[in-house]
Amino acid sequence: MEIEILKKSDIESYKALIDECFDGSNNISEYEKYNPKANYKIVVAKDGEKVIGSITFYKLDLFTFSFQPVLEIFNVAVLKDYRGQKIAKKLFEFVFDYAKKNGYKSINLTCLDTAIPAHKLYESIGFTRASSVKYNLYLK
Repeated sequence: MEIEILKKSDIESYKALIDECFDGSNNISEYEKYNPKANYKIVVAKDGEKVIGSITFYKLDLFTFSFQPVLEIFNVAVLKDYRGQKIAKKLFEFVFDYAKKNGYKSINLTCLDTAIPAHKLYESIGFTRASSVKYNLYLK
């Protein structure tokens, strides 16, 4: 298994992962807009040429508070057939290493209240539950 930044050549395999783990996603044309030099990184775990897991982080290089700059994590996913093999933990270790090497002071993530297995994973690798409430406003 390899852990690396997503390459353009892996877009279709990455989309298949996201489709399986999140019950569908955007059209492939949206994925083809991926820019490896953008202000976010998609990190993937690969079994040969197949993307079997991923984690995305967005870089927030703000300076207002002592916990900044910060990385915001989302879209943590591992194919069902590969779960239980510590793939997510290895993806997080890649992000933790990136954060330390690049001067980030904290890492945040948001998780659904009902995703209890994910809560256990996050807490087992050092995250603590924050006392905040997330709000969304979807624009038409």
